[in-house]
Amino acid sequence: MKNIIISLMIIAAVATLIGTGIAANFSDTESATGNTFTAGTLNLKVGALDPCTEAISVSNLKPGDTDTAATWLAKNTGTIAGDLTVAVGAITNDENTLYEVEADAGDVTENTGELGANLKIAFWMDVDKDNAWSSGDYYLKSNQSKVVWDDEDVGLPAAAYDIVNNYDSKTWTGVQNVAATTDAGKFRTEYDLPGATGNTVQSDGCEFNITFSLNQ
Repeated sequence: MKNIIISLMIIAAVATLIGTGIAANFSDTESATGNTFTAGTLNLKVGALDPCTEAISVSNLKPGDTDTAATWLAKNTGTIAGDLTVAVGAITNDENTLYEVEADAGDVTENTGELGANLKIAFWMDVDKDNAWSSGDYYLKSNQSKVVWDDEDVGLPAAAYDIVNNYDSKTWTGVQNVAATTDAGKFRTEYDLPGATGNTVQSDGCEFNITFSLNQ
């Protein structure tokens, strides 16, 4: 009986050692700490300052005048890419003063001017910023379409121009994808008051807003 008890004690001790050995296997623990999520930025800069403080101001227009009204560098200063949208607001035409020469020319509207129905403008993006209509550039038509440079073009096409009133409340959506911290190009506005324009536009003015936005 004594031998049996001793044998049982030995078996229990061995079992205990085996169990302890299993629990003592090698192990290693690693922790990933300080995990963060940070939102990117989408920021459009147009012109020299952000927010934009520039505006087109052309005065003393006369028939035959044609030139560049504004050149604004557009850049995505954010950390993620965005699609560029350009929008023109409602066109306001001011008669200002109805001069005798205007009345003699048939102008009888005292509250609404005729400049917006005669002045032609063109909106286009000088993508490579070389100050010339060239490969990769595009202009925005008043029917809300985008037209890209054609290798047969010599200078900005006449089709890029349309009368101001035809741009009333127009929007061009997603005309260009602009990568993070990248220039979209120089957005240029050209104007042309045809030489055949009559006296009805004297002293008249037109006004509108241009809105630029980047969207993910």
